[in-house]
Amino acid sequence: MIKKVLMGATKERAIDVSAGQTTSFLWKGENVFSTPSMILEMEETCRLLLKEQFLQDENWDSVGTLVNVRHLKATPVRTQVSLKATVVNVVDRRITFEVEAADRLEKIGDGLHERAIINVPEFRERFNEKIKKLQNF
Repeated sequence: MIKKVLMGATKERAIDVSAGQTTSFLWKGENVFSTPSMILEMEETCRLLLKEQFLQDENWDSVGTLVNVRHLKATPVRTQVSLKATVVNVVDRRITFEVEAADRLEKIGDGLHERAIINVPEFRERFNEKIKKLQNF
């Protein structure tokens, strides 16, 4: 079932930073929550908001189309991070979210993320066509 995406809809979730989500270049051993990992968790929070509240049909999902995020503070491994996504704009199938991440002490990241709602079978069909075209080059 697909429902109209509502402005102001929110999703909050918490994760524990794992060793696989940290940088590896600063110093040996456990490091800090990496920017790509933080962005991945922000994107997943937005995706889950859409899937849980508006796109409950398995044939519908969303893909990321824009990320504009600041990583503000370092967070160590095994720290709980709270993530929040809020719908701030809806234009056809393009949904924009304000995203925020915080550890128990402070905000560690914020920004905007956009997702496009897709019909998975149609998306896959177009993608497979592209693969065929690329193989012919």
